[in-house]
Amino acid sequence: MARERQKHRTVRRWGAAAVAVLVLAAGGTAAGAGTAVAAAGDIRERLAAVPGVTVGEQRVLDGGDRQYTLTFRQWADHRDHSRGSFEQRLNLIHHALDAPTVLYSTGYELDEGEGVSEPTRLLGGNELKIEHRFFGPSTPAAPDWSTLTVRQAADDYHAVVTALKLVYRQKWIGTGWSKGGMASVYHRRFHPRDVDGTIAYVAPHDVDDADDRSYDRFLANVGTPECRAGVQRVSRQLLGQRDALAARYDAWAKGEGYTYTATFGTADRAVEFMAMESVFSYWMLWGEEGCDKVPVANAGLDTLWGWLHFTLGGLDGYTDQRIGAHAAYYYQAATQIGRPSPAFPWLADLRRYPDVYDVRNQLPGPLRDAPFDRGTMRDVQDWIDRDGSRLLFVYGQWDPWGSERFSVGRRTRDSAVLTVPRATHGTTALSGLPGPERVRAEGMLKRWARSR
Repeated sequence: MARERQKHRTVRRWGAAAVAVLVLAAGGTAAGAGTAVAAAGDIRERLAAVPGVTVGEQRVLDGGDRQYTLTFRQWADHRDHSRGSFEQRLNLIHHALDAPTVLYSTGYELDEGEGVSEPTRLLGGNELKIEHRFFGPSTPAAPDWSTLTVRQAADDYHAVVTALKLVYRQKWIGTGWSKGGMASVYHRRFHPRDVDGTIAYVAPHDVDDADDRSYDRFLANVGTPECRAGVQRVSRQLLGQRDALAARYDAWAKGEGYTYTATFGTADRAVEFMAMESVFSYWMLWGEEGCDKVPVANAGLDTLWGWLHFTLGGLDGYTDQRIGAHAAYYYQAATQIGRPSPAFPWLADLRRYPDVYDVRNQLPGPLRDAPFDRGTMRDVQDWIDRDGSRLLFVYGQWDPWGSERFSVGRRTRDSAVLTVPRATHGTTALSGLPGPERVRAEGMLKRWARSR
C-alpha cells in the first residue's frame, strides 16, 4: 500500500509528461488525470488538479480575465530522471476555456506583467508564458550546464503543454519574441504536434556561426547613407576618446556598485566592446527614427557618454552583475544557437582587442571551454525545409538580428517569412505590415486557431 501511495504522489509531483507511465505503473489509466481535472469546478481548481502544477497568486485584470502565477515540476534532465527536478515558473492569463491558448516562450526570465502578446489579442485567447530553464528561479539547485540545450527546453515546453491541455482543450498557438521566438521554433522541431501553429517574431537563426557576413552586409546598407555614416563615425569617435571614456566608465561603475573585470578585464576593453555594440544596438533599438540624435563630428566627451547610454539602453547591461545574471543566454550562444560577430571594418585601425566581441568572454571562466555544436541549428533548418508547417516568421526592416533569419523551403507547408517596413527589434508587429500582407498573416493565425 505504501508503494502505491508513493506512486500516486509521484504522479502529482513529476508532471504530465510522466503521467501515462506512472499511472499505468500504479495499475490505473492515463485518462484518470484528465477525469480529475474535468471534475473540478472553478478554473483555479482545475489548474490545481493538473499533475505537476502548483497554483500561486491570482489577480483579476481589467476586463475580467484572471492572471495566475504557476509553477510546474520539471525534470532537470529529461533523458535521466534520476538527476532530480526543478520548479519552472509560468504566468497564465485565463480568458475562457472555449478560447484558443497562446504559449508564449520568453526565452529568458519570466515577465509577470499583465500585458499579452499580439497573437493573444488577435485571437481573444488565453496566454501561458513560460520561463526558460536556467533563468530566474527556474533553475535546478545544482545546475548541470550540459542540460541547457534547445532539446531539453523543448521537452520542458512539451511537458507543460501536455499537462495544461487537460484544462485548455481548444487550439494552441506558439509564439515568442527574439530568443523566445527561437525557442518556440525549437519546440516545434522536437514536438511538432504540441501546438497548431507558430509565429516567431524577430527570431535570428544562425545556421553557420562561423560565417557572419550577412551582418556585415546589413550594417553596410541599412538606413540612409547619411544616417549610417553618422552612426559609424560616432563609433570611431568613441574609440578616439577611449582613455577618457574608460576612466569615466570605471568611475561610473564604482559609483553605482558595479564591476566589470570578470567580463572585460579592463575598462579599456569594455569601451572597445561598447563602441562596436553601439552600432549594432542603435539599429536594433532606433532605426532611422533616431537619426536626428546622431552627434555631430568632433563631439565632446559628455555627448559621447550620452550617446553610449542612448544606443545601449543604459550601461548596467555591460557589467559583471547583469552579464552574469544572463549567463544562460551566453552559454546557449556559445554552445548551440550562435551569436553575431560582425567585422566592423571601419573600426579596424582603432581596435586593440580582436577577441573582445567573442561571446565566450561573457561567460564565467569554467564555462568558456564548452564545445560548440555545429549541427543543431542546421538540423532545425533541415526540419523546416523537409517537414515544417504552419510557421510564420516576422522581422523588422531596421533590425540587425534579422540578418540571419529562418527561411521556409518549397516543402514547408502553410508558412511564410515577412518583413515589417521601418520596424526595429522592439516595434515589429503584424499590425505594421502593409495591408495585404497583414490580412494574409492574421488570416493564417486565425485559421490555425480555429475551433475544432
